[in-house]
Amino acid sequence: MKIGLISVAGQTIDKTLEVPVALAVSTNASIGTSTRVMRLAWFVALLCYAVLLTTFHYASTTVWWIASPALMADFIAAAPFQGRVLLPLIVHAIMRITPWFDVDLLFAAAEVAAWMLLVVVARKALRAFRIETSDLVSGILALTITVPVALHLIVPDLEVHSVLGLDSGVLELGKWQTVPFFRYVYDLPAAVFTLALVLCLARFVQTPGTGWLTAYLGLFALATVNRETTMFLLPAFLAVCWGVLDRRTIATALAAQVIIFVVIQAAIRWLFPGLPNPYASIPGTNYEIHLTDNLWLFTNPLYLLTYLARFGAGLYLPVLLLHRYLDPVLKRTLLWFGIPFLVSTVLFGRLVEHRVVIEIVPLLWLGAVQAISAWSTDQARQSQTHGREPLPLEAQRGPQSRKLLVGE
Repeated sequence: MKIGLISVAGQTIDKTLEVPVALAVSTNASIGTSTRVMRLAWFVALLCYAVLLTTFHYASTTVWWIASPALMADFIAAAPFQGRVLLPLIVHAIMRITPWFDVDLLFAAAEVAAWMLLVVVARKALRAFRIETSDLVSGILALTITVPVALHLIVPDLEVHSVLGLDSGVLELGKWQTVPFFRYVYDLPAAVFTLALVLCLARFVQTPGTGWLTAYLGLFALATVNRETTMFLLPAFLAVCWGVLDRRTIATALAAQVIIFVVIQAAIRWLFPGLPNPYASIPGTNYEIHLTDNLWLFTNPLYLLTYLARFGAGLYLPVLLLHRYLDPVLKRTLLWFGIPFLVSTVLFGRLVEHRVVIEIVPLLWLGAVQAISAWSTDQARQSQTHGREPLPLEAQRGPQSRKLLVGE
């Protein structure tokens, strides 16, 4: 291997130096080994972190008796919970092959994998939306997505009945109470699928082709097996693609999603109908309506304050304040997916269980990170522009020139 031109007395002399090929190969091998070691260390750290989050989730929550993991895996849980059947199908298949594994252990292992996938997808989303950082920083930044997700899945609900109180003339803290959440096997996968679908949608818009569309439709099918909330992605898909892709492509892709959704949901209802929901309040369905209870929650200003502080870890604030910097894909998705989805949770979900809005939480995180990054880049660009502006005439002439101008 030859390298080098050297300069002597201002003249360039062609002086090639022989470098042993073995040394170059050894250097490349060392770099490759170092990269593999770093990747292994990252994987182990991420695995340990995911195990920790799963442990906290299981320790701080309880299960709803009509939708416990054991009932879900046996396909005898109540509807509509039983219809969210992706993980129960996987766990049931594993138990048929390896019956010595406990059902809760298998669901816990699936959750560990879901936490890891959430961070991996978040890291890829940072690149897709051009949030430029080093590999180390992007990895650390991707880990922060677990904070708002954990706030909605793990941290108990806080009921503040009174901030302060009086006891025998002594001022003391009022009545503060934590209420644990229910744990459902489909919540965390729903968050991962939603983020991954938006990532594929962004890639499809950036580079239209059958590859990204196929990936999107495949994920859409799996996400629909996991939870029926994928229906709210249909208006978002239309809004994101409108004006960017030709109408025939949009119509074909939308029709494919509608067919996938209808076929999968019909098959699930036929194969896994589930038991009747004893708490159903909508005639002819197994769904519950909680509009009145949800509105009553927010009549308590203290609870409203704590709810807003927890919701998306407050990341909706930079999204709203910096909405001009939002990527069009994220802006349209948050509007056309987020608003219909949130309206449905107010009607049919128990907002006191913060997990019911879990699908939108990763999108708020991504929107906040992307908007802040774009705003910071814009501020830096403006600072550089101002720094290159020509100085005033007096400043260019210097102090001595100014003295001459004023006759000193």
